[in-house]
Amino acid sequence: MTPERRLAIHGAMVRFADGNRDAFREVFDSLWPVLLAFAASRLPIREDAEDVAQRALLKVFSQIADMDRSRDGVTWVVTIAAYEVMTVRRTSTRRREQGSDELAAVADVRPSVDEQIFREETRAMVRAAIGDLPQRDQAVLAMILNDGPVTKGETARKRRYRALRRLRALWEGRL
Repeated sequence: MTPERRLAIHGAMVRFADGNRDAFREVFDSLWPVLLAFAASRLPIREDAEDVAQRALLKVFSQIADMDRSRDGVTWVVTIAAYEVMTVRRTSTRRREQGSDELAAVADVRPSVDEQIFREETRAMVRAAIGDLPQRDQAVLAMILNDGPVTKGETARKRRYRALRRLRALWEGRL
C-alpha cells in the first residue's frame, strides 16, 4: 500500500469518525481487502480469516470515534485485526474436537524459525516443571509432550485432565 493510499484511508476514517456517514462506504471498501489479506496470511482456514476481518471491521466502526487522529488509521485497524487473529488461534487450540478438514489445514502450516525456537524453549521449561510432579502425572504428561499415542477412554481422559491441572497450578506458582 502506498503512503498516499494510507493517507487517503486515514482521511476517510477521520471524516467518518467526525460524523460524515458518506465516508462509510469508502472506509469499508478500503479496509475490507486489507483486513482479509492480513487475516488470511495468518490463519490457515479461509472462513476464520473472513470472520476475523468482519469482527475487526465491526470493532473499528464501533470504536472509530475514539481513534487517535494523530496516528495512522490503517495501523490501528490492523492492530485490532491482530488481536482478533490471536483470539481465533486461542479459541481453536481450546476446541476439543475438530473435523479432519480443519486439522489438515492446520497441519499444512509450517511454523517459523522463531516459533520453533519458542516452542522448544517452552517445552524445556515445561519438562523441568513436570519433574516436580508425582510420577503418575509425569508419565501422562510425557506422552502428551512427546506427541505419543493418546490413550482413549474416560479414565485416561480424567488422568490427563488432572495431570494438566496440577501442572497448570505448578506453572502459575512459578510465574
